[in-house]
Amino acid sequence: MSSAMRAATAFLLPFAYAAPTFPPPAELTQGVVNTNISSIAGGGLPNNTAAVATGAAITGLQLLASLENLEAFFYSDAIQNLTSGVYSTSDVLLNDSLEIIEKIAAQEEIHVATVSAVLLLNSAPAVPPCNYTFSIETFDDFLAIANLITSTNFGSVIGLQQQLDGSTPALDPATTAILGVETRHDAFLRILQGAIPNPAPFDTAIPIGWAYNIGLQYTVPGSCPVEVPLPTYPQLSFDPAVPTPFAGSSYPSTISFSWNDEEAWVKREQGNQLYAAWLNQYNLPMYTPVTINGKGGSGTTSVPKSMQAVAFVALTALQPSGFTDLQDATLVGPLAIAVS
Repeated sequence: MSSAMRAATAFLLPFAYAAPTFPPPAELTQGVVNTNISSIAGGGLPNNTAAVATGAAITGLQLLASLENLEAFFYSDAIQNLTSGVYSTSDVLLNDSLEIIEKIAAQEEIHVATVSAVLLLNSAPAVPPCNYTFSIETFDDFLAIANLITSTNFGSVIGLQQQLDGSTPALDPATTAILGVETRHDAFLRILQGAIPNPAPFDTAIPIGWAYNIGLQYTVPGSCPVEVPLPTYPQLSFDPAVPTPFAGSSYPSTISFSWNDEEAWVKREQGNQLYAAWLNQYNLPMYTPVTINGKGGSGTTSVPKSMQAVAFVALTALQPSGFTDLQDATLVGPLAIAVS
């Protein structure tokens, strides 16, 4: 983050900052929000949570609850770590910024309680939080992961609407109301990161199964009291672990991945051509063939040109055009990549 951007967005902390006490997760899972969190968030649980949902819509709501739980923990935990010195902030401990991150955390708590209330009203299992882990040491690490997590969340909201295809119209206004707030969160955090707040004319929709698996990358295995009934894929990794940056003139022409070649989902396709399925902005999936390196377990593929914002990629042996078909055809992944 440049010094000019820092100066434009916040002031150095002039006095001690008191982090708020966030409510216990069980309270939110029951659709309950206390007045302190409502005050910080700028509003409480809406009185319009009676949307009727069945089947795929229930699964979609459980996915949203899963991601909102992750975000609520991520931001409330960040407040504690930023104010206690766990995350290195160099010369940037910003009072205005902390207050806005506090508001983001409170709004995520409201989202958890709202989605939980809709699930309970539809006699569907609520989704309590899991245990989460993040590789964060600095404020910039926090901002980078925030961009990926928030982009995944609002991408899943757009993807859910696309996958439901109007079958549950009562849910559309509620999910769209959350979507707008999530994108404002992302824009503010991108400014703090020194990035353009509006990098592309369209946000990227992703299948809800992809969003679920990105959330699992930050989740301690076996820690979830309720599993969302969505597919879990073998993990895809960059090879090397830190890929070439996409920014500016360094935009790569190829990228390499690694995966566990012994996973059943992968073994069943051994000998078949693998493709990298790319999602970016309001476009149909783009497919690039993967060249396997050596005996398998890693490969290289070309990178589509002119992607912006956050792109998503997974491996498949097919090239479906539809979201649900792509979710079902996915073999490994996905990964979220900060392109710009």
